[in-house]
Amino acid sequence: MTDGVGITKTGLPAAAKQPNVYQGDTIRQVRARAESIPQDTSPEERDGLRRLNQILDQDRPLRDNVPRGFYLNIKV
Repeated sequence: MTDGVGITKTGLPAAAKQPNVYQGDTIRQVRARAESIPQDTSPEERDGLRRLNQILDQDRPLRDNVPRGFYLNIKV
C-alpha cells in the first residue's frame, strides 16, 4: 500500500538478498592475489596513509589545486 510518499509496511517480511555468485568469485581472486604478494610497507608509506586518512576523516572535499603527490606520495 502506498501513502503518496513511499511504500508503507504491509506486514510482509523483507525478502532476503541473494549473494552475487560472480562477486564471490572476484573477492576470492582478489584475496588470493593479496595473500601471495608481499605487503611490506615502508614507514613513509604508513605515515602518508595515516595523513591521508586524517584528511579524509574531516569530511571536506579535497583541494584540486595542489601538486601531484600532495595528499599521498608513494611508489607502487
